[in-house]
Order: sequence, then structure tokens, then C-alpha cells
Amino acid sequence: MAKTSNQDYSVRRGKLNKKDKVIYRISYGKQQVYTADPSAAPASPAQKAHRKFFGKITALVNAIVSDPQKYELWETKRVAYNHSIALDPTAKRYKTVRSYAHAVLSEQLANTQSIKRRRKPILKALPKGDKLHIKTFSELSTTELYEILKVRFKMFYLDQHVSTPDLDDLDYVATHFAIFRKGHVIAYARVVTNTANETTISRLLTLEPDYDQYILQRIEHFFS
Repeated sequence: MAKTSNQDYSVRRGKLNKKDKVIYRISYGKQQVYTADPSAAPASPAQKAHRKFFGKITALVNAIVSDPQKYELWETKRVAYNHSIALDPTAKRYKTVRSYAHAVLSEQLANTQSIKRRRKPILKALPKGDKLHIKTFSELSTTELYEILKVRFKMFYLDQHVSTPDLDDLDYVATHFAIFRKGHVIAYARVVTNTANETTISRLLTLEPDYDQYILQRIEHFFS
């Protein structure tokens, strides 16, 4: 039997017949079918593969949702994933276990990266000449504090036109993460911990690619 490609599959809208119904001609290789309902036509190879693939995904997801232990495990994964991309506005967040498991399993079976679950490799070490400072407000020198406030003013007020005040008194109780190069700040983040031991990251900025991910990694290790 000769092989038939997906390009040989076509649906054409014909004229009205005597019963005022539109007749469609479905061509599949050398076979032709005339019908008033195009949805009743035989599926193309691509459509069959698509249905089989998502049928398998749906079965796996249903097994996860119906099993309490698997559901709890995937709920932990979903929360961890949403937390890991909290500062990434381009990444999709998943509200349910079903939607998250469907995306992850689809990616695994299709061997693609359809969801932004695998980020770029985090910078493991800073280049020579760049140094990370982790200090409280009282530990910052006058020069370091001035450089931090200067780059924050430029980034948030001049470049991004943020109208809220930058100086909100939280700098006194925050832990400051700043990467310096030749005396100037090229990446920065501020972390505030409340009475419930919950950390809030703010004023995150970077002048170099991947340095924001490096700072976030250092923050995670510092407070773990």
C-alpha cells in the first residue's frame, strides 16, 4: 500500500445540493468522501496521532488526580514551580494540579520544552572583579549605601518611571544583596523578613544578564 502524507488530506466546501445542504469533499490520498458533515470524515494521520497522544496524557493525569498520595506529591511540585518563577513575568503559573501535571507530562512525552520549567543554568560563580556583598543596613558603608541608592534611583525612577517612593524605611530592617564591580553596583536585591519568618524580595535589579538569578540563588541559600 502506498504511503499517504498529511498533505494529501484535504477538505473542500462544495455547492448546495437539492436539499440545500453544503456538500464537502474529503480527499485522503486516492480516496474521496462526499458528506454534508465534515466532522464525520475519517481523521488524518496527524489528527489520529494528536488524539492518541492527548488521550494518553489525559489517562495519566486522571490517575494522578484520583490518587491522594500522587495528588499531594504533584501539588507540592506545583507550588514549588510557581514559587520558583515568581519573579519571571513571562512564565506561566498553574492554578491546579491537573493543569500543571498535563503541561509537565506533555513536555516529557513530546520531549520538548513547551513550558518554562527549565530555566537557564544559574551562574555558579562571579567573574573575577565582581564581588557579592551581603550586609544589613548598619553594616553598609556610606559609599556602598550611596551606590545602592544611586542605582535604584536610576533603574526604578528614571528608567521605569516608578511613582512610589523608593525610600520606605524598610532598608533599616532589610538584608541587602549587592554585587559590586569597580565600586559600582551592577546587581542588587533587598530582603525583608517579617515576624512570621516570611521573606519578601524587593528592589531586584541587574545590569548584567543572569545576575538576578545568581542573587536569587544566594538569597535562597542564605535563608535556608
